[in-house]
Amino acid sequence: MDKKLNRMSFIIMNQMLKAQATSDVKSYQDSLTSMYTDALKAEVDALDKLIDKRKKAYDQQRKYTEYQKKVNSQQKNIDSIKAQIEAIMANEIKINENVKTKVCKCCGRELPLSEFTLMYGKNHTNTCKECVNKKQRDSRKKSNYKKGLQQYLADDSMHIKRQYKKINGNRILRKKVSGIEHCTRDEKFVKLLYYKDAWISNYGRCIVLEDGEYKLLRGSTDKWTGELVYTLRKERYIKYTQTYAYKKVKVTGASLVVENFIVNYDMVNNTRIWHLNNDVKDGHYKHLYPVTEKQYLRLTELQEQSSKPLSEDVIMNVINAVEYKQDNWNPWNYHRGLCGIGYSGCDDVDNTSTSYYKWKNMIQRCYDKNVHKKYKPEYKDKSVCEEWLNYSNFRSWFDEHYVPCKNNQIDLDKDLLVQGNKIYSPETCVFLIHYQNLMFEGKRGNCVYVNKDGTFSVDGKKNNLYKTYEEALEFVTVRQIEKIESVAEKCKGTIPMCAYEAMLNWDVRLAMCS
Repeated sequence: MDKKLNRMSFIIMNQMLKAQATSDVKSYQDSLTSMYTDALKAEVDALDKLIDKRKKAYDQQRKYTEYQKKVNSQQKNIDSIKAQIEAIMANEIKINENVKTKVCKCCGRELPLSEFTLMYGKNHTNTCKECVNKKQRDSRKKSNYKKGLQQYLADDSMHIKRQYKKINGNRILRKKVSGIEHCTRDEKFVKLLYYKDAWISNYGRCIVLEDGEYKLLRGSTDKWTGELVYTLRKERYIKYTQTYAYKKVKVTGASLVVENFIVNYDMVNNTRIWHLNNDVKDGHYKHLYPVTEKQYLRLTELQEQSSKPLSEDVIMNVINAVEYKQDNWNPWNYHRGLCGIGYSGCDDVDNTSTSYYKWKNMIQRCYDKNVHKKYKPEYKDKSVCEEWLNYSNFRSWFDEHYVPCKNNQIDLDKDLLVQGNKIYSPETCVFLIHYQNLMFEGKRGNCVYVNKDGTFSVDGKKNNLYKTYEEALEFVTVRQIEKIESVAEKCKGTIPMCAYEAMLNWDVRLAMCS
């Protein structure tokens, strides 16, 4: 009984141990599982933390690299700023050195020491550099002026002389043609070149041709000066249409008389006209004198002090007196330096201008012996009028009449208006295109040659032979007339009317025989 009980208790105990062991294993397994799970979680957390740390480290490295780049760029900027600062500091040092000022003894201005000359490396001068240079220029001007004044007083060629122009017979309007009675026997009506059918007399009277009838103009009186004024049609070049047209202008009779009958040495500065006895109604050319404003005022004073008209000697003495010359008058401008005869007449001479080139070429052609020997022997007997020996006079005429032409050379022609002319003057010259000018230069292209068989040919061409010289000359004459008339019609309106009329009136036979 006891053994059975023991056995039963053993079995029960065994079963209980087994049950307990089973439960312990499960619980152990559960504990192990939980342990491993916790360990894995811890490792995962540690890995996450490591990853986070590495990310942070990477971010820090990237930020550091960017920061380093920024630092490098900023360093460059800092270096450039430092260089600028150093330059500024250097300039400030220089400025600080020049901050010391001094008052100029001459002009009274307070200027930096750099504006004064340093003497012997120690002290600065009491006069600034600008005033010193100005004094030197003024002293040179004074010394040159004194020398020029001495030469002006000693050189008679620099003085103005009373001269009258020679009038070409082709410009004179005959009494038989106009039908208008002359006021005196010596009255002459002279054609005005750039006016529409107008003539001025040496007494100041004016005739115009209207509707085929010659009329003597009465003119009007200027309210301020009392001088006689005419309304005429003057030729002007219009750039827009590139043609010449007539426009009405008012001009005094005295100015027309001076322009056409009296030699005016200085057209630019002689802005007034002195009438003998200060009688503005007296238009006789021998009683008119072109003068400056100062000369006019002086002559007025002398006339008020005298009961008689001033003599020509007194008037010319006033005109040549230095104290009555225009402002900024320089005697060297009237020294005849070009070929011993031409002078500038002004201070503002541009040696590169077209007008100066034309003027210089004209003077050298007529008066340079070397040019006569080597290039232009035919110009030995040619001359320039007294007015155009002054460059200032020539330039004023040039500016009024010169019309530039693209791709064409413009020549100053002296032969067209007056056939056989030998003088360059405003009454005898006109601007022409080069090919137009060539038509009137002697026998160019119109020479008659004698052949061996006694026949005659033109220009050496034997296509057309002529038995007599008269036949060959007639052929050349007709051909040249047709050529000139053709060119004249093509150029009508683009050249002055006086040049157009001179082309039509050109005597080809006279040109061939000369």
